[in-house]
Amino acid sequence: METETKNGSHYCTSPLSISHLFILMGDKKLIDWINRPKNIKLLFSFSIPKTPTQVKNELDIDKFNLKPYLKRGLIKGLNPEGHKGKLYILTNKARKLLKISIPSQKTEKDYDLIGWISASPRQRYVILKTLSLNSVRRTSEEIRLRSSNLNPCLSRISTKSILRELTNKGLVETEMGEDRRRYYWVNEAGKSLVGEFH
Repeated sequence: METETKNGSHYCTSPLSISHLFILMGDKKLIDWINRPKNIKLLFSFSIPKTPTQVKNELDIDKFNLKPYLKRGLIKGLNPEGHKGKLYILTNKARKLLKISIPSQKTEKDYDLIGWISASPRQRYVILKTLSLNSVRRTSEEIRLRSSNLNPCLSRISTKSILRELTNKGLVETEMGEDRRRYYWVNEAGKSLVGEFH
């Protein structure tokens, strides 16, 4: 629909053009909001899967509220059922606005398991990382001592408990040796999972 002004010029008032105008205005407001220094730094941090705690440590900030980013469709959760170690990443919408390439997902990733490891960076991750350095079978005490450079506070009890958890999750293998001592080693699933952490 066209409307004629007093000077004879025409402008379009069709529903389509009006709705398109509102979309453009909305995009501009969103882009302005994204370009605020705090927001753009935080969004770039979520270009790969991370927990809010990881981002807080990376940016050296006390706290931030994820809700505005989720509400605007800029960030999405990867493991919504997780209690601790919830992972978030940029949406494709955010990547387009930030001009970040959209990665091709070749294989499905177990974000529940990745989040579970992320929730315990000083214990589960440290022990899994130590085991992944080689495939030698070691006792829990040997593993604890080798992990001490990453976390000197690991106790004998906590090390055994974590190894039991990792075994139950299918990331670590175990067997009793001829010397009646229990040995542990990482399997391919465990090695692959360690590779998800940067």
